[in-house]
Parts: sequence; structure tokens; C-alpha cells
Amino acid sequence: MDHNAGFKLPRQEQLASVFFNLLPGETRDKIFTSALNCYEDPKKLWDVNTPYVRPGYSAAQVADTALLQTCQRIYAENWFRPWVSAVHTFYLTSQDRRPEDGYVTTIDKFQPRLNRLYVDHGEVEVSHVQVFAQMYALESLNSSLIPILRMENFFPRKLTVSLRHHDWWWWENDQRLQINGAWIRVCQFPDSLKEVCIELESLQRKKNQIDWIADEMVQSWHLLRLDGTIMSATKEDCKVSAWSGSSTWGGQRWIRDESQPGVNEYYVKTVTWKANNEKTNQSEPRTLQVPESFPVMAGNRASVNVSLLERAGIPAGLPGDETLQRVMEWERENRRRPETKPVQTRRSVHDGFDDEVQDMRDDFVQGNAYEDDEESEEDTTED
Repeated sequence: MDHNAGFKLPRQEQLASVFFNLLPGETRDKIFTSALNCYEDPKKLWDVNTPYVRPGYSAAQVADTALLQTCQRIYAENWFRPWVSAVHTFYLTSQDRRPEDGYVTTIDKFQPRLNRLYVDHGEVEVSHVQVFAQMYALESLNSSLIPILRMENFFPRKLTVSLRHHDWWWWENDQRLQINGAWIRVCQFPDSLKEVCIELESLQRKKNQIDWIADEMVQSWHLLRLDGTIMSATKEDCKVSAWSGSSTWGGQRWIRDESQPGVNEYYVKTVTWKANNEKTNQSEPRTLQVPESFPVMAGNRASVNVSLLERAGIPAGLPGDETLQRVMEWERENRRRPETKPVQTRRSVHDGFDDEVQDMRDDFVQGNAYEDDEESEEDTTED
């Protein structure tokens, strides 16, 4: 939209200003963009030993807006920049997988801002919305993504849904990656979206599994916008990145997954969907499950308790194998049972959620999810 035309308040044109009269508009635009962009607050860095610290997310996002208070014309021409430049981030996760509530965007916080912007300025686009989602939330019977997509006065240009290494089902057991396609069928995306990205992340050693999932998504998943437009992905639009982070969070050091002491290396592939004017209908999105031919890591001791390492006096910089050997020796000497996060079985509680969530996941695997309510009622009556 034309942000200047949408601004309703009177303003001084500052005709005598050297800044406005001598500097070209393109130069002023670059200056204001740089000055008003959001950035990570170095005074509010998060603990690196958490599952939510990653590139671009090491601290709270802030913007210096004092410049907007210096001049009516500056405000009129740039009021939107902090809002537009920000990546508005939602977490559909358990509490331990996200920052403190004060740093988390929620619908209850976001919707009043959208409403106010719409009243004051009309349709204001949001450049980028980021959603971090655990599988239990994304694949729930009424996907937790739907309320975000249905917010009023919501005009995003780009949406990214990220599945981090520890967001996949049964990552603790190193099980093969899988994702149900039913949530794609029930989600309708805002008309304003130019791109929808799904960011797939796992360990570097599971790179082939990520590539397999991404290739299958490109071939069989098509998204639907509210205006009926079909969005498709291509292999050419897929992007690959990598990063390294701490192997410790939740009081556990995940020695099974380390590439070097205290470090996990991650592989990320981003699949991007764009409008496809040649396609007129949405095909059924398939459930994707990596074949059994892909290897997994065997063994029951995937992690060790950090407090145990401290009590046993085991240095943090030792390789995983040596760390585990010393832990076992210390446990034998002290006749202690292993202190580690238990490897979960298919029927165990996942991430602290109850059996209802696990039953729901079993329904997805068996293809029973998203049945019509009427059909379910008929089945109940016949019984």
C-alpha cells in the first residue's frame, strides 16, 4: 500500500530543511530503513543452552523509534517501518521450547495491533510472519496454525513455518522423520501471501531424510489461498543452510547427536510455495514418512544429566564417548542408576503431553485424522 497516502494526520512539509530538499528520496529511504529496522537487543541475550536460540533468535527484538518523534514529516513518511521490518514470531510449542512469555507474540497481543493499524491506516501489510511449531500443535485435529491464519485485518506477504530438530515426533529416539499432510488440507492461507515457506531442520547426519521430505513436499503438497489460488513449490526455489548450536538444553547434554563436544550441527532446507496460476485444484497432500532404508542411531543412552556431570566432576569439553564412559564408571562406583532422559516408546507420553495427544498421533499414522463430524456421529449411532 501507499503508506504516505494512508497517513491521515496533518504534517509540516519541512520545505526549508536541507535534509529533505537536498537528499534524494532513495537516499532518505535507505537512511530511514537502516535507522528504524528491528534488531536483536545485546542487553537481553538469551541462554544459549535453550532449544529456541538459533540464527536470528539469540535475543529479544527491539527497534529505536526516537527518530519518529523528531519531526511530523519523518513520522508521516516512516511510521510503518518498525512494524514492516519486524519478523512477527509465533510459537506453537510447549513452554520449554520458547522464550519467556514477555518475548512471545500471541494472537491476543497481535490482534488489537492489527485492528488499530487498520482503523488508522487501512490495509497495512506485514512483511514476514514466522511460526515455530511442534508437531503436536501443527497436526492437531484443529491445527493451531488456523487461528493465526484467520486473524482479522491480517495482510502478511510472507509466512514461514519452521520445524526444528526437536519439533519432530520422537526426535529423542532418533526415529525417522515423518509429517502428516492433513493439516495442509484444512489450512487456507491469506490472499495477501506471496510466499509460504516450510523450513525443515534436523541434524547434519539426517540430511538425507530432510532432502527426502522436501522432495516429496515439492511433488505432492499444494497450498490453497482464501481467494482460491493454488500455491506450488519447485526444487529450484528450495534453499539450504546450516548452523551449529549447543547440544545442551532442558538440563540434558545430548551426546548422541554431537559433532564435537557440546555442539550439534544442523541442516536446514526451506521449501517455498508461490502462486501457480496454471493449477486449478488442490490435490490431496500425502502423509510423508521416511522409508526404513534410511539408517537411525542405535543405543539407549542418548543424553546425560548436566547436574550429574557436575557432581561427578566430568569436564564439559570431553568428547561424547569419553563423557559417557566416565559417567558409567562414576555410576558404578557410586551404585547409582543412570540419570538420563528415558528413551520413549511409541505409547509413552511425548514431551509431557498426555495420552490423548499420543492417541491423536496414532490416528494420523493410521490415516484416521480429520474425519467429518457427521460421519463420526453416524459411526457412533451404528455402534
